[in-house]
Formats: sequence, structure tokens, C-alpha cells
Amino acid sequence: MSGNRLYICHRTAGPIAIDGRLDEADWRAADAMTLVLTDTGSTPKLRTDVRALWDDTYLYVGFHSVDTDIWATMTGHDQPLWDEEVVEVFLDPGRIETAYFELVVNPLNVLTDVFVLNRGARKLLFQPMREWECVGVRHAVSVHGDPTSRTSRDHWWTVEFAIPFDQLVTAPHIPPSSGEVWKANFYRIERGRDATEYTAWSPTGEINYHHPECFGALVFAGEPVRASGGRRGKAPTQQRQ
Repeated sequence: MSGNRLYICHRTAGPIAIDGRLDEADWRAADAMTLVLTDTGSTPKLRTDVRALWDDTYLYVGFHSVDTDIWATMTGHDQPLWDEEVVEVFLDPGRIETAYFELVVNPLNVLTDVFVLNRGARKLLFQPMREWECVGVRHAVSVHGDPTSRTSRDHWWTVEFAIPFDQLVTAPHIPPSSGEVWKANFYRIERGRDATEYTAWSPTGEINYHHPECFGALVFAGEPVRASGGRRGKAPTQQRQ
């Protein structure tokens, strides 16, 4: 299993519409983080790619999840969405490892946002505070399938976040400085008919996402994504509904 990951997060070169489509040129230019099984680091059956960008106001995160059985039933804010199918963003801007932010969205575009106090990977202290609200967060979902039916023919779903920096109170600078490093991780829970896959960008070594010491490094680059050169990931082809 590989160790902690590193991702260069470039600035946007143009506006990002939070519509769940991930079809702007900036998303196509951004490198992809491909999730692996969080306990072993091996390749899951269903692929998930994550990209990140930023501007002076928001951290943008986009997920593209291949899924042949997309489903969700929860429709209430701050419900335990992780009991079903979700994608998750964990952010530790101050790199303190005992306090971080968790934002979770399901295929119905329902959000749960939590501020977590955690010492010892949930063994010594674990206090998830759902009363924390990420005021101004924007999120959207696009589904190629039907998450309300377990018999539909499904293909993929995408989630787009715009997370306002001013809500992340442990951040050393708002907005981040060029070259600033945060700790972060990106997760997916895929609950298929026959098995459940727990995947992560930076694997945790067990089926427990609350290992902040295993988070990867998110490096904020001042260079716009479409001016940065080098290898760039190709955004997945999507069909509009």
C-alpha cells in the first residue's frame, strides 16, 4: 500500500458553474486523483476520479464515480448519509490532525457537513459535531441513471463542490497562499448489490476514514490550471440527461 499522496491544486483560469457537469475546460485540464481501496491500496472494481481547483473564494472538488447501481434514500440535511452511497471530502487546513472538516454528498445531492474532533483514530476522543454548518457551500450532482430505482440501468454520477474558505476556521490563511499545504483526503462509499467498496485517495490501512495522519498533502499552486503545462488528466466523457 502506498503512503500519503500529494496533489498540486491549481487556480481556476475561468468561472466554474456548480452544476455537477464537470465540463469546463479547467476541469478537463486538472489532474485526476484515482481512488483505491482504503484498507489495502488495491484497485477497486468501480473507478472514482477526483479533481480539485481553487480561487480566492472557494476550493472546488469534483468527483466522477462509475456506478452500475446508483441509489440513495436519505433526503434530509445532516442525516448519516455514509450508511448508503456517498462521496466525501475531509479537510485539515491547519494540519493539526485532531480537528478537521467532513463534507458528504449522496446521489440525491443531499449534504451532511461535520466538524470533527478526533484523537487516536476514534479510539481516545471522537466528537463529530453536525451542528457545524458550512455556510455558503455549493454542491450539485449529475446522474447517468436513476438513484431512486434499484432496477434502472446506471452508468455514473458526478458531484461538484464549491467549499468557501471563510468557513474553514482552522485555515492559516484565507484564501490560501501560493505554495500553502493542507492535509486532505477524498473518499467514496459504494454499496453494490453484492459488496461494499470503501475507497480513498490516500489509503488509511483499514475501513476507517478517520485517520487524519494518513491524509494526503493538498498543495495550492498560484499558477492557473490551463497555464501550468505538463501532463494533464482527461476529464471523462459525459452525456447530458
